[in-house]
Amino acid sequence: MTTLTHPVRGSERVKTLDIIRGFALFGILMMNIEYFQKPLIAMMLGIDTSLSGLDFGVALFVFTFIQGKFYTMFSLLFGMGFVIFLDRAMQKVEHPKRLFFRRLFILSLFGAVHLFFIWGGDILLSYAICGVFLLLFAKTKPSRLWKWGAFFIILPILLAWLGAFGIQAAMSDPAQAAEMAAEFETNEASMRADIVKGAAIYATGTYWEIVQWRAYEASFLYLGGGLIFFLPTLLGTFLIGASFARAGIFTSASEHFSVYRRMAILGLVIGIPTAVYFGLFARNMNMMMPTVFGAQMTTIQTIANLALCLAYMSIIALVVRRAEGRNKKHWLHNLAPAGRMALTNYLTHSIVFTTLFYGYAFGMYGEIGRATATGFAILLYLAQIPFSRWWIERFHFGPAEWLWRTLTYGKRQPFKRSA
Repeated sequence: MTTLTHPVRGSERVKTLDIIRGFALFGILMMNIEYFQKPLIAMMLGIDTSLSGLDFGVALFVFTFIQGKFYTMFSLLFGMGFVIFLDRAMQKVEHPKRLFFRRLFILSLFGAVHLFFIWGGDILLSYAICGVFLLLFAKTKPSRLWKWGAFFIILPILLAWLGAFGIQAAMSDPAQAAEMAAEFETNEASMRADIVKGAAIYATGTYWEIVQWRAYEASFLYLGGGLIFFLPTLLGTFLIGASFARAGIFTSASEHFSVYRRMAILGLVIGIPTAVYFGLFARNMNMMMPTVFGAQMTTIQTIANLALCLAYMSIIALVVRRAEGRNKKHWLHNLAPAGRMALTNYLTHSIVFTTLFYGYAFGMYGEIGRATATGFAILLYLAQIPFSRWWIERFHFGPAEWLWRTLTYGKRQPFKRSA
């Protein structure tokens, strides 16, 4: 074997995955735009109860049909990318796992910089951390990969129910019930105070004050309950994505037509009712404390996220397959360049909107309504589609992708295309 000094070329890429990745960028931005103007801790409380009219309608639609579904999609794609990268590396390098670990380490650096110095809602660092555990499943068969994935996804749900029933049992003792109720009330009041404080810091704070607050919010994910509930779900989704890639699902739109059709139908049949039911409680959501209601919502949300995500992906695969079967180009193909530059485009979202909203820049935090902010997000995404195509026609990779690859392979990668 030889040392691999170049990444996957454009002709080797799986175009269907690029299209889905480009579509996922849209959903990610539609969700994130809310939290560019709101502390991340507020995610535990559902929709802002002060919203009304069009602002409420937009928030409810995103909460019901987008939030969680597109992070799930991105996570599935990451798991697929792991298999594709590792399988190709195994054919060309002596230590493919070492190369993948280095790739994850560089991603973790991107994530840390993004998390602390640009925007606290980063997912890259979480991906890098969970990605390390994927190496334990490098040689696992598809039939076992999805089972492991299901196990890790179900694990947080079981923990939520165990916690809820444990609290419920403890509350049967009047003295202990009063003590626990007082503790829960204190914790909730503290978290709501943090939300108010965080909003004030983002709106008027200096750059350094905001960096410090981001670090404080990050502790909830990496040192608190998020470590128990979020990271196992992420790993499980990675593994299901890896099982798809091993089975050839979504890596080619020309195959597995019946699989896509079944997943689209089942995903919609299961996903729409569960998502709508979850959305009914959008204004009464409180996931701060381990309650039976919280466990129920966690269960329903997990089912809705995965079901609708698979439905969306399958519909795209079916549309692309039909178009390619007729030797035609569907408009969805225009999303492929944006998907190839997903890292650059994702980071651009954060840079643009933190600059627009945060106190150290234009300071419009909290001044733009949800519907208007969503409109701005749509405009940015629509601008990224032709720009990404223009860029890919002239360069092999997006700027962030090029840097990631160069550092991964330890050698400067070709950047500009020859004329």
